Amino acid sequence: MKRREMIFRALQTSALLTLANPVQVLADKYSSGIFPGGTGNALRFPPVFNNGGTMALGTTNVNVWPGQNTEVLSINGSYPGPSVIIEKGSTFTANFVNNFNEPATIHWHGLNVPELMDGHPKDEILPGGNYTYTFPVINRGGTYFYHSHAHMLTAEHVYKGFAGFFIVDDPAEIGLGLPRGNFDIPLCIQDRRSVNIPQFTYNPQMPDIMNGFLGDTPLINGTPDAFFEVSRTLYRFRLLNGSNARIYKIAFSDNRPFHIIATDGGLKDEAVQVTSFFLSPGERTDILVDFSTYTIGNSVILKSLPFTAPGTGNYVQGTEMNLLRFDVTGNTGSGGIIPAVLPPVNYYSIADVKTTRNFTLTMNMGGMNMHRINGLTFEMNRIDWETPQNSLEEWRIINASNMLHPIHSHSDMFQVYSRNGNTTLPPEDKGWKDTVLINPFETVRLLVKFNDYRGIFLLHCHNLEHEDDGMMLNFKIVDPVGINSQSENTPEGFRLHQNYPNPFNPETVIKFSIPKSGKAELKVFDSRGQEVRVLLNENLNAGSYEFRFDAAGLPSGVYFYTLLTPDFNATKKMILIK
Repeated sequence: MKRREMIFRALQTSALLTLANPVQVLADKYSSGIFPGGTGNALRFPPVFNNGGTMALGTTNVNVWPGQNTEVLSINGSYPGPSVIIEKGSTFTANFVNNFNEPATIHWHGLNVPELMDGHPKDEILPGGNYTYTFPVINRGGTYFYHSHAHMLTAEHVYKGFAGFFIVDDPAEIGLGLPRGNFDIPLCIQDRRSVNIPQFTYNPQMPDIMNGFLGDTPLINGTPDAFFEVSRTLYRFRLLNGSNARIYKIAFSDNRPFHIIATDGGLKDEAVQVTSFFLSPGERTDILVDFSTYTIGNSVILKSLPFTAPGTGNYVQGTEMNLLRFDVTGNTGSGGIIPAVLPPVNYYSIADVKTTRNFTLTMNMGGMNMHRINGLTFEMNRIDWETPQNSLEEWRIINASNMLHPIHSHSDMFQVYSRNGNTTLPPEDKGWKDTVLINPFETVRLLVKFNDYRGIFLLHCHNLEHEDDGMMLNFKIVDPVGINSQSENTPEGFRLHQNYPNPFNPETVIKFSIPKSGKAELKVFDSRGQEVRVLLNENLNAGSYEFRFDAAGLPSGVYFYTLLTPDFNATKKMILIK
């Protein structure tokens, strides 16, 4: 049964940072053996992808549970998919071959890539087809990943194994003294349903579409009941939540402290000590853990702590889980340290925001597409808004539902500014982010600027059942704001044109001309004469220009826009109707 049919029927009826190939080294080292006196399965590590080679998607039988065959979606026969490890500034290339019987794309989650490389569902590769993904790696060093993004098939594909690490190695990090090589460990956390063991059976029902397809059995790097042997030293663990919908509250069984050093987009500006943090689907958090206080023969468990959250059905959020057992077996030193200072993060200023956009998350019962953004459900060919390149925007994500929503944006990273007005953020929110958890009835403000590429990208919930249900919008990154020259000829005089369209909702274009270089300000005022938006305040060359004004965050009414230069001052009226 196709994924689309499953959803319809359900609703109707109710990595490592090193220059060698350390992932392969680890795969060889820990491919077998059980800690003496213990139980479980040695942690699985996928092979390293050879840059420039082929990524072939197909079905494969693997022993996820020892002695039992599990049919998975694999890349090059590997489950999990092979890990990409590549140096910042390099060019990544992979020839994707779809040997599966459904359309597929690869989304490079968190990576800033051109539109046609992003894996948008509009660019799906049909069964038997192929496509070459190639792009410069311009992101900061950090932990990223790749996964399926086919229309209404993403959740099923990821659940069945179509995902893998993409780790960007930045040589600049070497001088920081962080653990490297065999002490720098990627950990992908996923959940599966024990009732279906050994298969990854994906059969969502109504509660699953509402809450997400949640399992009760954790897999780490595709390994159930996993253990990993560690020495009495410092480790870096790159934690990725690769689950469809489950949110984890990460901690250790002995409540030991550890340090968060990186979020989605690489290193933070400081190492922050914590005893727990939340990790929602699509998020990554790098932590430093010091095992030197343990004696050889000790074990400690990486856990997900219980927490209260909305949820119905047999599988709900907030379930306590044992994720991975660490067995202390030796004294080999990593040589790593916890840096006192990390490279600074260039934080945006709220004062520099040019446009504010509101995104309201709702749930409407009664059929397909119950999860919506601004009352809209995804349509492949509809552009929901345009975002000018190089313009700092504030995105207000307003959760008007009782559901948890991890919201993910494609293309450039964003920064979290506040939660319900509070600018003191948990450490997992600070730094560069591409995914952020929005709690029920919470408003989270984000600062975002798209600097590098233009084109069509996505904003969506990374609860993959919500995404497939239509909780996703298209946006288009367009020419830079305000300074789009319309003519190379020098205008004869100053002129401020009437905006068009007028009335408008929510965007309009303002044109003006200046006959000589100099300072130019373009401002918007409400009917009471109060300044509501500074659209432009910079030096311009002589010429004719247009400015695309987005009033999404303003109420209906009469507004005035003013062009001010040292030699000219003009004002015109415009009407916003919503």
